Amino acid sequence: MDLYIIRHGESQGNVGSNVENPELTQLGRKQAELLALRLRNIKFDVILSSPLKRAVQTAEPLASLRNLPITVMDNLYEVGTYGEETLSEVQERAKNVVSEIREKYGDKENVIAFAHGTFNNHFIKAACGITSGEDFNFCQENTGVTIVRFIVDDGQPRIKLELANCGKHLEQYKASI
Repeated sequence: MDLYIIRHGESQGNVGSNVENPELTQLGRKQAELLALRLRNIKFDVILSSPLKRAVQTAEPLASLRNLPITVMDNLYEVGTYGEETLSEVQERAKNVVSEIREKYGDKENVIAFAHGTFNNHFIKAACGITSGEDFNFCQENTGVTIVRFIVDDGQPRIKLELANCGKHLEQYKASI
């Protein structure tokens, strides 16, 4: 299985608006559209999203393009959304998310999950089996694509970080502005 981990597009919260559960900005919606175009030729078996608006809105263009429903996964929310969490609580939640995805969708070829920058750092580490604390960080820019591949090599299960925080789909747009 290839697990695509995506951070949401630019949200009102990213530009300083202090609203609860912010929506995407106009730029964030454009980023989501460009991401969908980039991924249009990949056959996704399931599209997962955080329950927060900005993640769902980022998933919508791809879901529409691929004619797939968005499955909201309650534990994909951003760190601190529902109160303070300790580092160990976030790490445990991330490990549980990875376990749930592998259990439910392990027989699928491509799964994509839309979530949030701080949580995705822990999500990626959990998917890769990295147990370090705060001393190591996976950067997650808006609509950055990270791919974690779960493979079997010589009969042994392996994990391969295929791509990290790739924003190639945004290059043409950035050049045009």
